Amino acid sequence: MPALPIYVVSLPSASARRDFMRRQFADLKVHYEFFDAIDGRENPDHYLFKKYNDKKRAQRRGGGTPLRLSQLGCFASHYQLWEKCLREDQAMIVLEDDAILLAPFMDFYERTAEFADKYGFVWIEPSNKNKNHKGLVLEQIGPFAVKKFSKGFSHTVGYLLAPAQAKKLLAHCTEWIYPVDNTIDRFFEHKVEAIGVDPICVRPDGNFESTINSIEPTYKRSLQDIIRSEYSSLVDTIKRSIHNTEFFIRHKMR
Repeated sequence: MPALPIYVVSLPSASARRDFMRRQFADLKVHYEFFDAIDGRENPDHYLFKKYNDKKRAQRRGGGTPLRLSQLGCFASHYQLWEKCLREDQAMIVLEDDAILLAPFMDFYERTAEFADKYGFVWIEPSNKNKNHKGLVLEQIGPFAVKKFSKGFSHTVGYLLAPAQAKKLLAHCTEWIYPVDNTIDRFFEHKVEAIGVDPICVRPDGNFESTINSIEPTYKRSLQDIIRSEYSSLVDTIKRSIHNTEFFIRHKMR
């Protein structure tokens, strides 16, 4: 089966980042396309931003922590790729334009159809939340240990997505409350499992200044905000733990 299409999420104005990706792909000689990202600061009234529910975010995370326009733009960019995946009934690899392509990338690329068929969503980047990239090994595909992770990944540098999983993410995202990476990390709600590979295939280039995160004005949280945030985190931890336990039991019973 042919390898899947590769889409690189990138602002049209990000010439240095695009050149960085072009140089890497020139050495690999694989087909890819730039997917024009949405700049929330340039397009603050984008129609997808209506999905953002600031009231619910404040209820869960406390006041003074709204999603920034740059975060909404990032969410909308990935959301549109999920729509494209489902609409065209075609699995894909999604990269961001600060992804460093590592040596295992081509081995994964040659096996993308198998990964898409078996798992549907696969992180190919390192996890920021699972120490030492530690997870439950499910099987070996080529040189890769396929792992189920107990927590999410905390960024969106690179992943594989199939239509069935795109459909689940879209159904879950009728309202936006968290940034896109944190939303994907809520696998215990939308049931798109936190599956990754070891060794990793891409990692973020820390030399590029973030186009999403920026220093925010200092906000002193009230006691009520702290309680809301801590309670929300506790509920998430309980839900995640139950989900992971059920997954582990099903896996052991196979």
